[in-house]
Amino acid sequence: MQLKPKIFLILRAARAETLVASICPIIIGSILSKLEGFFSFTVFLLTFFFTIFLHAATNLVNDYFDFINKIDNEKRIAPFSTIQTRETSLYQIKKAYLILFIFSFIIGLYFIYIGKTLVLSLLFFPFLAGYYYTAGKKPLGYLGFGDLLVFVFFGPFAVLGTYYLQTYKLSFIPIYVGIGLGFITTAVLITNNLRDINLDREGNKKTLAVIFGKRFSQIEYLFCIFIAFLVPIYFFYITNNFLYLLVSFSLIISPIKIIFNYKQESILNRALQKTVLTLVIYTILFSIALFF
Repeated sequence: MQLKPKIFLILRAARAETLVASICPIIIGSILSKLEGFFSFTVFLLTFFFTIFLHAATNLVNDYFDFINKIDNEKRIAPFSTIQTRETSLYQIKKAYLILFIFSFIIGLYFIYIGKTLVLSLLFFPFLAGYYYTAGKKPLGYLGFGDLLVFVFFGPFAVLGTYYLQTYKLSFIPIYVGIGLGFITTAVLITNNLRDINLDREGNKKTLAVIFGKRFSQIEYLFCIFIAFLVPIYFFYITNNFLYLLVSFSLIISPIKIIFNYKQESILNRALQKTVLTLVIYTILFSIALFF
């Protein structure tokens, strides 16, 4: 296979469209550091590639072990993985995620070299969570920890980590701002788990949707969105900046209606897309508001 088509195939296998969940906290964390007078474009790029490589590797690990554990089968409602369509082999996917982990690890070593001791912990835990989310004898994602992990690592942890790599300072502000991103990204996962609830139940993958049921996940989704939009409202209150209020008028009503009224799980693919779009709009408007 030629290099260019192979790269595009791996990008599709890694579900490149989901990587926006990693990009959003990097943008917000970088803006927060810039506002305090700390910003290195080199650090920004390295943070970007470290996170993207790690997220893509995690997606590949997820597909690899979901296929091995027979979670992904012909009943899958989500788009089939490249393993299922036989466009890639298990060996190719394993090779790809190992290479991506190595790339991310090398960047991490550089951060440790130029940084401080705390950087080691900032980089160590995402690697563990990324791999053991679906790998190992007791995968975290199969035991109901997925929602918590997504909230932490795509929310407060990611924003604070990005901020710290630029400033070498700890602050409550990036943690607080990251709460909003974390809850919206968790809402994306909730939608995904609602859609796959029957397959996951058959495969003994105990997501919160499987453990507590459809109604719980619907309420959890609404809770996540509600809390996420309290974050900019509070900023509006303390800064008197009207742009923060605009965040709460994004396209969230439509996916909420789908979540509470769907009859077929396949319709939740639309809610998934709209929730991701909400995350993007949320990030853009929040970023604009931070500058003005």
